[in-house]
Amino acid sequence: MTRANGESIQMGELEKYVIRYGKDAEDLGEEIVVNNAQSEAEMSYAINGLENGTWYFTIQVQDTSGLMSEPSDVVSKSIQS
Repeated sequence: MTRANGESIQMGELEKYVIRYGKDAEDLGEEIVVNNAQSEAEMSYAINGLENGTWYFTIQVQDTSGLMSEPSDVVSKSIQS
């Protein structure tokens, strides 16, 4: 809803989301880019095929001017089959 500098941002100004993830919170080597961020306002995305264990994730947003947000705080999810 707001940029890092506190200014507001409209959904129409969003270009894509970048999700980074991995099994080491300090080395998120996998990346998924979700284009058309304006139409993906629900902000949910399923990553299939993860192995058992704990996975760590961050997300960033890029606007239509090419400005990229700082990464979100790292969150984790444990997968067990």
